[in-house]
Amino acid sequence: MKKVLFATSALVLSAGFASAEVALSGDGRMGIIYDGNDAQFSSRARVRFNLSGESDAGLSFGASFRVDHENYSSNAYRSAARGTAGAIWISGTYGKLSMGDTVSASERAIGDLYEVGYTDGTFGGDVEEISYLTGDGENLGQGPNILYEYTINNISLYASASDGVNTPWFDTPGDTTDTDADGNPVDSADVAWSVAGKYEAENWWVALGYGKHDDAKEVVLGGEGTFNGFSVKGIFAKYDDRFTGGADAEELKHTYGLGLAYQWDAILLEGFYRKDKFDYEVADSESYDSFGIGAEYDLGGGAILAGGIVDTDYLDDTVADFGIKFSF
Repeated sequence: MKKVLFATSALVLSAGFASAEVALSGDGRMGIIYDGNDAQFSSRARVRFNLSGESDAGLSFGASFRVDHENYSSNAYRSAARGTAGAIWISGTYGKLSMGDTVSASERAIGDLYEVGYTDGTFGGDVEEISYLTGDGENLGQGPNILYEYTINNISLYASASDGVNTPWFDTPGDTTDTDADGNPVDSADVAWSVAGKYEAENWWVALGYGKHDDAKEVVLGGEGTFNGFSVKGIFAKYDDRFTGGADAEELKHTYGLGLAYQWDAILLEGFYRKDKFDYEVADSESYDSFGIGAEYDLGGGAILAGGIVDTDYLDDTVADFGIKFSF
């Protein structure tokens, strides 16, 4: 259970605001990672700002970002102040609208496979994450992405997009790293967009998403069910013209994966299997297999003891981690 480190209620303003709040929370972890050759110490601490409010008309609004999102020396274009990290949102009767480093409609509806380990999969290259075409770190060269969500009864609808302009508004026009075949700067680009629908019952859901960016397309189908402490989740993604390399590019054709989990009191067991198929312009097709297993024990008060093992063809190795993760 997260504990608020610091919270303050802003002034109640007569000009349109009923209330506003700024809350400070955080997370951290410490442990050991085995990278296939060596065991190394690994630790991290982060602080998150969570902003929320409500207007007199009943509109809710808010934002969330981490302190490290403003590390300009690390990445000047990965910033909550510039809309390419964190997100800001407004919601009401007609749904919720978010802008910033948002996930795509497909990912919002379906998500990824289950994370394992105290680093939540980072130690294995996050191979539990499905390769969605747009959103969640993709297309940020165009600036903030936008996500719309609307739910009525058991059905949720989602739509997301980039703005199709390579030059962020805070840059000088023409100051872009994207160029055409002659090396000339290209400011305009193809809008990356996605739509999805989801049906949720009491203990299961199914969802379908579609995404497009330039010639690349994706169709993603997913579902999950929970019964007596057991959870199972399946995802299938089919891609067209999804190239991930240069001249001798590899084309991602499809991905499918299965996740399993079991919760028993303070103990959580999780695992996943994933397969990706690629076509190569200069070689035969090839498939990559990845799997992971992990366990967690909830120590209470926001502390969790966790560990995991991941084996993936992407790393050509078996890696593991073990440690404690915290939420404040």
